[in-house]
Amino acid sequence: MLWGVGLAAPRSCVADLSRNRSLSLGWCAGPEEPPPALYGGELVAFPLAGGTMAGLGSDSWWKKTLYLTGGALLAAAAYLLHELLAIRKEQEVDSKDAIILHQFSRPNNGVPSLSPFCLKMETYLRMADLPYQNYFDGKLSPQGKMPWIEYNHKKVSGTEFIIDFLEEKLGVNLNKNLGPRERAVSRAVTKMVEEHFYWTLAYCQWVENLHETQKMISVYGPLSDLLKWILCHLTKGIVKREMYGHGIGRFSEEEMYTLMEKDMRTLASLLGDKKYIMGPNLSTVDATVFGHLAQAMWTLPGTRPERLIKGKKF
Repeated sequence: MLWGVGLAAPRSCVADLSRNRSLSLGWCAGPEEPPPALYGGELVAFPLAGGTMAGLGSDSWWKKTLYLTGGALLAAAAYLLHELLAIRKEQEVDSKDAIILHQFSRPNNGVPSLSPFCLKMETYLRMADLPYQNYFDGKLSPQGKMPWIEYNHKKVSGTEFIIDFLEEKLGVNLNKNLGPRERAVSRAVTKMVEEHFYWTLAYCQWVENLHETQKMISVYGPLSDLLKWILCHLTKGIVKREMYGHGIGRFSEEEMYTLMEKDMRTLASLLGDKKYIMGPNLSTVDATVFGHLAQAMWTLPGTRPERLIKGKKF
């Protein structure tokens, strides 16, 4: 019997790794479930129609050998992918009075993170002068989110909920100098960046400039190039499906970049000649904006968003 090899994700889907076709994995996830390198799953095998010899047909022995060898190589690649992505049972982290920040591994080009939300969270911790420990295990939170934290064995995911939790537990508040109206503006800007601008950046990173993004992912060992290719194309499929579900992915590329430009010009107008978005003092929204604009500035060289930041024309 012919068997297929696939990666079963936590949700109801299987990515078939044993057939000669482009890979995509379609499940619905929120914007804080970034891409790539980073999804856990189980290696599974499933039967295909017909027996082994029937599947190979009347091809000559050397063709059968090539087919079987190719299948073995794909199975080996699938195994390595599983080993890379599997959520391994780690030694329990001692989070007593310590903030453990779980996030994706550092890219190999010196940028802190390819995830705007991971970079936002680490930036916030630095701005609030809170000591923390990075944990680059690739393990998602119980809600399937990244980043997430552990503090005194309490697990919290979603950057907004993490910040609320830290404010309550540790008494930090970067928005203490903001009045009610300024807080409302800050929240509106945060939602524009995270729920709208984010998707145009994701398109630029994981669809239009996928080849360049692939070079930044840190994967080492045998078949690392193949694994990076698989991870990136899985992510591309996820991003395109989520963008379509969001609605922004139903527009043309030019229309999406028009929306991106409007968001970036809005941020520029809000900043004006001020030191920070909301005035002379740092606030939480600055971590949000930095986490996203840093992607355009340092992970997308020569692209439309980077040129716009530098004052150049699209």
